[in-house]
Amino acid sequence: MKPFSVLGGAILALLLGGCATYKDDTEGLRTAWAAGNVKQAAQIAGSNAEQKKGSGTALLWYLEDGATTRADAQFDRSLAAFNQADAKIDYWDSQPAVSVSAEAAAIMVNQTVLSYRGTSYDKIMESTYQALNYLQLGQPDQARVELNRARERQRAAVEANAARIASAQEAAAAASNGTLNANSAAANKTAPEDSYDVQRAQNDPGFKANLQNAYGSLDGLHYYTPYVNPFSVFLEGIYFLARGDTGADLERGRVALNQVRSLTGDNPFINADCDLADKMANGAPLPETTYVIYETGMAPIRDEVRIDIPLFIVSRSVPYVGVAFPQLRFNSQYNPGLIVQAGKGEPLRTVLLCDMDLVIAQEFRNELPVIIVKTLISAGAKAAAQYGLYAATKGNNALSLFAEIGGTLYQFATNRADLRTWVTLPKQFVYCRLPTPADRKLQLTNQGTGLTQTVDLPPGVVTIVYVKSNTFADRLLVNTFTLR
Repeated sequence: MKPFSVLGGAILALLLGGCATYKDDTEGLRTAWAAGNVKQAAQIAGSNAEQKKGSGTALLWYLEDGATTRADAQFDRSLAAFNQADAKIDYWDSQPAVSVSAEAAAIMVNQTVLSYRGTSYDKIMESTYQALNYLQLGQPDQARVELNRARERQRAAVEANAARIASAQEAAAAASNGTLNANSAAANKTAPEDSYDVQRAQNDPGFKANLQNAYGSLDGLHYYTPYVNPFSVFLEGIYFLARGDTGADLERGRVALNQVRSLTGDNPFINADCDLADKMANGAPLPETTYVIYETGMAPIRDEVRIDIPLFIVSRSVPYVGVAFPQLRFNSQYNPGLIVQAGKGEPLRTVLLCDMDLVIAQEFRNELPVIIVKTLISAGAKAAAQYGLYAATKGNNALSLFAEIGGTLYQFATNRADLRTWVTLPKQFVYCRLPTPADRKLQLTNQGTGLTQTVDLPPGVVTIVYVKSNTFADRLLVNTFTLR
């Protein structure tokens, strides 16, 4: 090993690893979003999407741009941003799941040097938002295409996750037997000082206890079926009930709504939708119905948590080192729902349809074994590189000191967790349904602030009142459109 080449790599790693995290980069966006200033948020997201279109975070910024412009009712611009996101997704889906050169760089720096390819929930929500954009622009046929894509992306996600876990397990085995080492992700050296026993590290009692402290709360959550987004399936269901012209369409709507019921449990509104689907399957007409869908709160962001990991590198004087892992931080500042009233009728309260915290947390939990293995491999490989540098320079006191300082800077600069996540997603979707009132007027009351506003419903058989707010006291953003 050449000491100066390692030090050169350390300097490069310092430059790369010292960059701001995605959490830092989105601070202004999140501040505007939390304040309900969707226009400013859209300007920030759009500017970053343009500036970083060639970067490893391009896909994320297209998603942020699409979500913020959609909230600002700029549906054409939202369509364009999500189309750019789709192009990125399609590109990455056409590439090999693992790039040897990119993974080698990530091992010696951290996971943030890899381009962001998108989570399964990113892809499903992008298609779902596109379907809503098309519906709000009066283009139901294009919405159908996006709903088909969302369904296919949910199906493909299961296979993709299994492949990622298998790949991480192979890398862990390679690290443990010495075929994955500090010099290269695909080298064949088997010297003990170049190997890192990932499985032994994972079985270390102290490490396991720290993992439990950091992530144990995720085990107690009640999750949906893996990679299924109840809101996306719900939109599919009511779309095919409202626009179904064939028995196959109506059956698809009925199956989707029953799937939502199986995911969400007892819910009077989804029960009513399932009953309607059964009646329509037997020839009953579609009644005039209004849906109030409320997108509330902000999705979790990622913070860093430091966990000591055992190194198990021969001749190392320090047996443990602190390493940064990502951890979800949930947002509790949100309005839980709406009170909906038509005329002098009984007021209705929206009920939970989809908890995005659970959707995101479930995929994060599924991905966690891969994150842990890759982080362990990276820490072990960098420790092995430091050991090799120490061994190469120990006969020269000045150079050895220089190497020690360089190695310390290298570890410090590259010890970063990957905090990239779509931050402008909501926390929850809640909804209610009711017969469309004769005067086509509804009163919406914010359960958090008590403020009430009146909504005029457009002509149509099935009407959607789509409402959004980001924080507890945020004003309600209301749009209306029809499914039929």
